[in-house]
Amino acid sequence: RSDNYDIDSVVYRWAGSRFEVFQAIPTHGAYDWKYFSRDGYSYLAVANYFGSSSSYNIDSEIHQWNGCRF
Repeated sequence: RSDNYDIDSVVYRWAGSRFEVFQAIPTHGAYDWKYFSRDGYSYLAVANYFGSSSSYNIDSEIHQWNGCRF
C-alpha cells in the first residue's frame, strides 16, 4: 500500500462511442470535482484533501479552460 496521495487525476472525453483519456491533472488526495462556467469561461475545480506530507492543509484548485485543456 502506498501512502502517496500526490497523483495525476485523469480527465476523459467522449470519442463518439467510448471515453478516452484527455488530460492528466496533478492532484493531492482529490476528493471531488466540479465543472462550472461563468461569463463565457469554463472551469474545472478540484477539492484536494490530503497530501503526501501527511497534511490536511492542502489547497484546492480551479483550472480554466484555455481552448485546448484545463
